[in-house]
Amino acid sequence: MAIFSKSNRRRGDRYSATGMLMLFGVMSLILSSLSYNAGHAAGFSEALLVNSVTNNDLQDTSAVIIKHARSITVTGTNENESYADYLWNGQEIYHQAAKAMALVTDKVTVHTYQIMYGKFLLPFYHQKPSMKMLEIGLGCDMDYGPGASVGVYKKLFPKAELWEAEYDAACVDEHRDGMLKDINILTGDQGNKEVLDGWIKQSGGNFDVVIDDGGHHNCQIWESFLKLWPTVNPGGLYFIEDMQVATLPMYQEFHTATCDENTNVPDKLKGFVDDLIYDTSRESDIKFIFCQSEACVLGKKE
Repeated sequence: MAIFSKSNRRRGDRYSATGMLMLFGVMSLILSSLSYNAGHAAGFSEALLVNSVTNNDLQDTSAVIIKHARSITVTGTNENESYADYLWNGQEIYHQAAKAMALVTDKVTVHTYQIMYGKFLLPFYHQKPSMKMLEIGLGCDMDYGPGASVGVYKKLFPKAELWEAEYDAACVDEHRDGMLKDINILTGDQGNKEVLDGWIKQSGGNFDVVIDDGGHHNCQIWESFLKLWPTVNPGGLYFIEDMQVATLPMYQEFHTATCDENTNVPDKLKGFVDDLIYDTSRESDIKFIFCQSEACVLGKKE
C-alpha cells in the first residue's frame, strides 16, 4: 500500500510534506534496524541526498532508500550478497543456490522449504556467521543420492560449524572424504534416547540451529525434539520438515516406551500454539512457531 498517492498530492503541498516526512521516518526506522541487526555493518556506499527528492518524486524515494539499504554489507558474509539481500530476498537466494547444485535437494523441488529457510535461516546466519547447525538426515535413501543439502550449506554458510546426523553409518563412511569433508558427523537412530545423548555429548550440544529432515516417523521427530530442543541456544531455531506424512500408518509404526503409536507431531505443535496464544504467564521458552506447507520452525526465546 502506497504511503502517499498521486491523488493525495492534489490536496496541496502541506500533505506532500507530511507524506515525505512519514516516508523518511518509516525508512529511517528500517535502515536503523538493519544497521543494528547486521552488527558488523560497514555502512552505506553513498550518502542519502534528501534535498534532491522533490514532492513529485515520492514514489521514487522509497526505491532510492531501499537501494541504499541494500548496500549495507556485513563482515564475514558472501562478498556478493548484502545483509539486506539475505533479509529481503532470502527465499530466492536459497532456491537458486540449491538449484545450482549438482545434486538438487527435494527441499526446493518436491517441497518449498526455501520459504522458511529464506525467511529465518539466511538472516540468522548473517547475524551469526559462526552459528552451530545440526541437520538430521543426510539423504542416503534418496533416489538422487546423499548430501544434496550439504552442498547448499557449504555455499551459503561458509563460516558455520556444520553437523550432519545420519542413521546409515556405511553411507557416511563412503562419503566421509568426499562431500562430507570438513563436516562433523554423527550416526545412529534419532529415535533412540541413548543415541541422542551420545550425539549431544560428542557434539557438545549448544546448537544455534537444528534441522530435522530424518526418518519422519512421529516418535523419531518427537524424541529428537525432546532431547535436542533444550540444547538449542537462546534465540536459536528448530526446523521440522515433512510433517505431511504424520497421519500415514507407516510413519506411526515406530514408537518407544515414552512415545506411543498415537503420537502426532503436528498436534503437539498445535498444543504449543495454544500455549503461545492463551498462556498469559509466558512460561514457555518458545518465542514463536512459523508453519508453512508441510513444515514448521520454532524460535527459542533469548
